[in-house]
Amino acid sequence: MTSDGTVDSAYARIIPGSAIDGVEGLHPFNLIHLPEAKVTIPRTPQAYGPQLAFTLLESGKADEYRPVEVVELEAGDPWRMIYAGCLGLLPEKPSPELLHSHNLIPELTFEDLIRVDRVHIKGSLDDLLQRLNSRDVIPPRKLSMLWLGYGNAGSTGIRTTSVILPDPGVARLDAGPNVVVICSPNDIHDVALLWNLRGANGDSAPLPIGIPADEVTPDRLHQLMREPKISRNGIAVNGLYVTSASLSKSELRQLIGGDVPRVGIASYEEMLHLGYPGSLSRNEVLFWNEGSTQFVPLPADAHRSLFTHGVISHTASMHADVRVLDSPFPEGPDVRATAFSAAFSAGTYSVSVSHSKRAKACNLAWPSNLLIARTVASKRGFDLQESEPGRAARVLLSGFSDLSELGNLAHAPLLQMLEEMAARQGFGWYKNRLRNIGQEADPSQSVGPTTDELPEKTFNEFKKSLGNSDKAAKRWLLWAEKSHLILKGFQLVCDVCDAKQWLPVAGFAPPIICRGCAREMPAPFGDRTNVEFRYRLSERLRRVYEQDAMGHLLVARYFYLLFGAGREGRLIGLHPGMEARRKGQARPEGEADVLLFTRRAEFIPVEVKRTFSGFTEKEIGKLDHLTSFLNSPWSVVAACQYRKDSEEGFEELAAYSPNEGYSRVVLSYDKLLGRPFWAINSDPFEWNPLSLDENRGTRKALR
Repeated sequence: MTSDGTVDSAYARIIPGSAIDGVEGLHPFNLIHLPEAKVTIPRTPQAYGPQLAFTLLESGKADEYRPVEVVELEAGDPWRMIYAGCLGLLPEKPSPELLHSHNLIPELTFEDLIRVDRVHIKGSLDDLLQRLNSRDVIPPRKLSMLWLGYGNAGSTGIRTTSVILPDPGVARLDAGPNVVVICSPNDIHDVALLWNLRGANGDSAPLPIGIPADEVTPDRLHQLMREPKISRNGIAVNGLYVTSASLSKSELRQLIGGDVPRVGIASYEEMLHLGYPGSLSRNEVLFWNEGSTQFVPLPADAHRSLFTHGVISHTASMHADVRVLDSPFPEGPDVRATAFSAAFSAGTYSVSVSHSKRAKACNLAWPSNLLIARTVASKRGFDLQESEPGRAARVLLSGFSDLSELGNLAHAPLLQMLEEMAARQGFGWYKNRLRNIGQEADPSQSVGPTTDELPEKTFNEFKKSLGNSDKAAKRWLLWAEKSHLILKGFQLVCDVCDAKQWLPVAGFAPPIICRGCAREMPAPFGDRTNVEFRYRLSERLRRVYEQDAMGHLLVARYFYLLFGAGREGRLIGLHPGMEARRKGQARPEGEADVLLFTRRAEFIPVEVKRTFSGFTEKEIGKLDHLTSFLNSPWSVVAACQYRKDSEEGFEELAAYSPNEGYSRVVLSYDKLLGRPFWAINSDPFEWNPLSLDENRGTRKALR
């Protein structure tokens, strides 16, 4: 806190989206308005919440437990606050108020349940490392987290120096616990950073650690990198990171004498993280009904030893945090939705549970991906509304089990044929006439207003578009019919007036009435011995072409396959066709043909055009405005044509920086119609047009 009672700006930025249930002296709802909120220090201790950790131990067994070592340094020792931040402190005796609230005898001391060794030393890096590595004693910090699992062991993955997409947390994730906080003399910001980083990373390793600013040297950093018990978290870019709340990155670099091999320098804001609360954790299968379920916060048979011998305060508060692994909630620095005693934040649903109801079932309603996106947008001052192309795409997708089924449409000749099937009968001639005079037909005018006005295609025509494969054509048509994209039917001819009409198989039910003369057709097939089926687009696919939304669907499939979904994916959801407008305003700020919503609560807009020539300076300006309005770290432009068919120079639409990654990605059919793959140290968005042979290979992919 600052001297005027407001929250420090670096913490105010991240606390709303952190696993923080409340700040003492601050109303819980003010967590989402921290920049304006002020903290009032309570005059009386809290009536609910505190739990004396040492009273959870069984009485009379002090000699069986490791002793608690309290390290005390002289007031002028530069290591004094660093030791306190790494090891914690313990008063001479418990607080009388806490003893009273726990219904404990007023004379109770720490020594009645645990051994306490108080040592007075002169601080040093070697001594602090030895104490952090010791398994013979337990520091006060670890005592306060008795029975609770907490902390992050760091990433176990392979990290590389190449930056593809902007990621503000890349340094923190690469570092894991391996952080050194450079502490200026008596600077509480540095000690608070050290304290919070140790809590966030679990206190199980010697790092994070602090070093006084006037004692840091490259040799000491190398010493820490050689420390045997340092965390080995995956294959890292840097083995160690240096940070500080009081010194800038340039000041840190100057202090340690320039760049040190495999030692990264990160800013205060990059490294600050509060982690997750200490908890009793378990995995459980929940059964859902229309987005609702029930769970028991702490079953009676779970952690029985904790309740058998220990003294649980009847005033202790309990919060249950629920994560749904295959339907994640976003983790963003400003993402918090509160209601009564519950809140969605830090990727979890957190609800307050009274002491007496910890073993009783609680109701849980989990929001849909779209509701989550709209809630986050509302908190940021704007609304999201589905556009007409988005509605057409959503209706079509409702017939699929997941977006990967769109791979059955990712075939250039087939897409060209389907587009022809969406056009009004006879429109092809008009379209060619316009092209001869250098004009393009308006897609909204070319698409037939009803399926009755759409042309029909035979099996052989589908077979030709699918590489003359009889098997591929049969399988595709069967899938398309089951997915309600294609209608199978046949043509009838009236033997009275010779009028022709097309009838879907599903609508064949005698008597058949001629649409020309309105007479019954008693023998609709005449003397034919077999029927040749023909195919038309269904209404849901016709609407997709009417709204020019097929490109939206191809882009959605591409990012779904690239980023995935569920517990390992980068996306919370993706939404074809979304308009964004400021709250209370009717005019939209822009429309995203596809809007990606990531786990970090980022909105990524995508602009789709039929050809690269559609990306005029005006259209790019609209996308840039929407990107800025949504505060998006990057954006996408996609054209539904191959690079070989476009004019020169459109690859320049991409914007890439080696240090920051892409701020704008460019996609074409060369990427959209393939199966995306992101290999280690590769760039999935690299502008690499297919050769003619490769292009032919993608045309045969549906075989």
